[in-house]
Amino acid sequence: MPVNALASSARVLVVDDDEPLARVMARTLRGRGFDCDVALSGAEARKLLEAQAYALALLDVRLPDESGYGLLEHLKTARPDTAVVMISGVDDAELGKAALEHGANAYFVKPVGATQLYLLAVANIRRRSLEIEQRESVDRLEDVVARRTEQMRKAAELQSGMLPASPLKEDGFEVAAHFTPAREISGDFYDWYRSDDTHLTVSLGDVMGKGLTASLMMATARAALRGVAGVSPLDSGVKQAAGVMSAALEFNQAYLTLFHCTFDTRSGDLAYVDAGHGHARVLRGGSGQELLRERSAPIGMFPDTEFVTGAVNLGPGDSLVVYSDGLLDLRPDLAIRDVQLPFEARQAPSAQEMVDVLARGARDRELVDDVTVVALRRIRL
Repeated sequence: MPVNALASSARVLVVDDDEPLARVMARTLRGRGFDCDVALSGAEARKLLEAQAYALALLDVRLPDESGYGLLEHLKTARPDTAVVMISGVDDAELGKAALEHGANAYFVKPVGATQLYLLAVANIRRRSLEIEQRESVDRLEDVVARRTEQMRKAAELQSGMLPASPLKEDGFEVAAHFTPAREISGDFYDWYRSDDTHLTVSLGDVMGKGLTASLMMATARAALRGVAGVSPLDSGVKQAAGVMSAALEFNQAYLTLFHCTFDTRSGDLAYVDAGHGHARVLRGGSGQELLRERSAPIGMFPDTEFVTGAVNLGPGDSLVVYSDGLLDLRPDLAIRDVQLPFEARQAPSAQEMVDVLARGARDRELVDDVTVVALRRIRL
């Protein structure tokens, strides 16, 4: 703000029991365009402060009825937007330090010349104005952050509500999941549902990236896969779903890794499509382990990808375990495909306990990537 405009919009209060000096200071400031009031005691100052807001208060340290420091504390509480400068006849560094510690903007020793007084008023009013603007900017920013945080919280609740409740246990099988997002919302997803009376469809996907964009693409992928439920063979259904996802993935320069399978709950036959995912194993009882070999490219990476359907049978007591690559941050040994899953996981009495063992510690640390684990177990009858 130009100096002339600053003076014309600012009101100053001079508080000093030396009446001639106080009048001279007020006259000097009025001559420079400031509105100026004078108080000769703390009581007069308090009365004026109650009725009027001031841009600047010039306070004497020694007043007839109270200390200037007491009035300073009152002013900082009652009129926190007022800049305060202590003016004293005592050249004492400790008094100056105390003034600043009590909230004064500056401490000056009398006598104060006319030019010095004017510059003192301009500098401190301008400084206080900038502080107020900065505080208002911070308040606006905090409000934006608070609203965004609330929006993200609601988005996370919505995303969590889209995932099926874990575990699901029915005659002949149980399926369970562990899901911990690295941020409020995630690009990982898992899903399962009955596609008919004898078949269960299970999916685990991981959209490249994190945050809101990845979560929106995750919702698109989940909906597309549900839209092709029952399409046979399985790779044809995945190809149709990939066509639905392609526009969003191309626009965001992203791709999706996916493990998608159908499980015959009576025979134990499992048909699967692994689209660039790679983290899937079959546990044979509590000791054996089998890797699934059939692989295709991730969805969205190449426009002409042909997906391949693989097949495996789960015998009673066998389990399918699928996880996102975020689990490798917790268990880097699992990046080596031939490494056995941990003994505790292989011996877990339920699918839910199995995934919880594998993802142990995910909720106790700051994650780089989302951690999702799904286990499907055929129950011994």
